[in-house]
Amino acid sequence: MGESTSMRTADTTRARRYMDITKDKTSGVPIMLAQAVVLAATLTGCEIFCAPLTANLEPSVFALVPWAGVCALLAVMFAYVVGFALLWCAESFAYRMRRKLRPLVYASVGALSFGVWTVWVILGIRNMITGRLGAGVLSSHDTMLMGVNGALLGLAAFFAAYTLGERLAKHRTALIVAAAATVLIACYGGYVLYTMIHAL
Repeated sequence: MGESTSMRTADTTRARRYMDITKDKTSGVPIMLAQAVVLAATLTGCEIFCAPLTANLEPSVFALVPWAGVCALLAVMFAYVVGFALLWCAESFAYRMRRKLRPLVYASVGALSFGVWTVWVILGIRNMITGRLGAGVLSSHDTMLMGVNGALLGLAAFFAAYTLGERLAKHRTALIVAAAATVLIACYGGYVLYTMIHAL
């Protein structure tokens, strides 16, 4: 009886320790917050870099810079809204594994989730706009291509979030600057998207 009680107590202690928010000891910044900022910054940079590919897919009706802003907006929304839950899920899967294997878990979660986000959200909005303009929608081949591209971006971003999150958490100023930059770019993308939808 006493042994089972002590085992339950130990399990409860481990669960509480796991559920506690892990913070950097010097800056006090939550590690998961820093990971989300790394996730947002990485996805924003990747989406801007890949904007020529997505903008020039048939039907091609988007100017490059505005469409890059819209993609950046959707990437930042993913990172700061869905990303926290996914980072927690990745950590819950990986925390009992050896440290060398944890980045692979994060990368797998990122590949699956951002691949789905790319097809359902980013391409969904693109098809909505082109459809209302009467230009048609993306072919299944292009949709599959962009889904694979989104999966690769998610893989890279979640891998970066795991490997760089703790380092960024040590530097509060750099964290604030990176977060502010992603939000400003997202605000531009939000303005562009609002203008596009309002003009339809």
